[in-house]
Amino acid sequence: MKFLKFQSEAAAIEAFAPWATDEATYPNYIGAVAVDVVGVIYKPTGSMLDTDDGPVPEFEVLPGWHVNLSGEVPELAAFEIDAPDTPARIFAGAL
Repeated sequence: MKFLKFQSEAAAIEAFAPWATDEATYPNYIGAVAVDVVGVIYKPTGSMLDTDDGPVPEFEVLPGWHVNLSGEVPELAAFEIDAPDTPARIFAGAL
């Protein structure tokens, strides 16, 4: 499994342009490699916010636009990051 991080959604769209179709900006697959567009990831800060409905956890936005791949796509290797300790999403059976 490969984890990709882009500066923005626009940067991701540009990187995936070779596989885009008239129907979809992102492909479901590149060859046999599945594509999972995660997008923005929110991480709990550990703080709680008081609301009218009671306390709720506070979240912060992690920088970047995130996409997961089930395997390697050499053309996208420049956007690969190290696997996070606690990924937001994974493919079934990936870890």
